Amino acid sequence: MICMFDSRIKDLIAGLNVEIKYSSQLDVEGTYLASLNWIIINSNLSEAKQYEVLLHELGHAALQRGETELYHATYALHAKMEADANKFMLKEEVESYLAEHGKDGFSAVKFLERYNLPLNYERIVLDVVWGCRILG
Repeated sequence: MICMFDSRIKDLIAGLNVEIKYSSQLDVEGTYLASLNWIIINSNLSEAKQYEVLLHELGHAALQRGETELYHATYALHAKMEADANKFMLKEEVESYLAEHGKDGFSAVKFLERYNLPLNYERIVLDVVWGCRILG
């Protein structure tokens, strides 16, 4: 179970009224079940990876509630919705980091390496740091 919820994430979970569940039987890292408003996270993952997956799935809940048919309609829509959930996750990760450490000396590459995230997310991280709109 994830113990590192910060107050922003707790508020987001409460605001979305989403229920967080864990399963060791999940074949994927996590999933958002819109019909139940549940996020299920694979409990076999490390705590850090569970947190990342939670943020990604919260992105689906926050941005795409009620759009399950679109998610499955075409590959292009599916890919866009996954990319938006990843942007949401990155935005939350970066904002949490900046709240704790500030912007002084911030390096997007070092941030991504620290959290074991793909370096191709650098542009999104920089957009978050400098206040550019990345979603919607």
